[in-house]
Amino acid sequence: MVKSLRTTVCIGLAIFLLAGCETDEFASPEAIDAMTKPLLQAAMEAQQGADYAKAAGHFRKLHQKLPDDRFVLLGLARNLRYVGAAKEAVRTLERAWPSFAGDSKLMTELGKARLANGNAKNAIVVFKAALEIEPANWDTYSAMGIAYDLMELYVEASKWYLKALEMSPDNPVVLNNMAISAAQSGDLDTAINTLKRASVLARRSPQVRQNLALFYGIRGDFKSAESLARMDLDEEAVRNNLAFYYRFGKENGGQRPKQAPK
Repeated sequence: MVKSLRTTVCIGLAIFLLAGCETDEFASPEAIDAMTKPLLQAAMEAQQGADYAKAAGHFRKLHQKLPDDRFVLLGLARNLRYVGAAKEAVRTLERAWPSFAGDSKLMTELGKARLANGNAKNAIVVFKAALEIEPANWDTYSAMGIAYDLMELYVEASKWYLKALEMSPDNPVVLNNMAISAAQSGDLDTAINTLKRASVLARRSPQVRQNLALFYGIRGDFKSAESLARMDLDEEAVRNNLAFYYRFGKENGGQRPKQAPK
């Protein structure tokens, strides 16, 4: 049951582990001029609208024009990772690395790209180096937790998530990742309780709500799962999700619901 649950959570939520709710903390690059500003604005609007493929395309053009700009490099690597082009993100960052050695934010992004590319051990090396430069960055601690999760070292992962919460109390991104970690380890009750807390803190996040819906569905609480699903999904998606939850419970010896999903 635990192995099956772990597989389901990994498949359903892997992208959420690495996406999170990241924001750019860099100042607007001084190199942006009147010619490139519209392209930067288009890239940022696409990223904010979750059109990561379009954002990556805009940032790629900006990077060609401004190969030494760290803001543009971060935007390109991040959006490449979001669209599943982690290998290109790693190559892009490593190729530019001599110009950005010692930049903790770019180091953390490189670690995330390596994670998305399936290289958790090398990601941990980069994260630790980033923390030596910026030891109070919650995002790096949270990413470390993800790395250990992917190595199925859940107790170790929990330590890093708790450290991330010390740096950023009640951070819904960290709580979301902690919940996914708990679910992968087989502790579904803790996962649900943690996500309920996160959903209160991030009321506008459909990602957190639908993660919670997934966990309710896996546990067999179809009423709660359906209620949350209907807040963000269309009717077809709701029906598909409920059917999946029902099949999962049936295949893993869970309780049969009083009424099968329609």
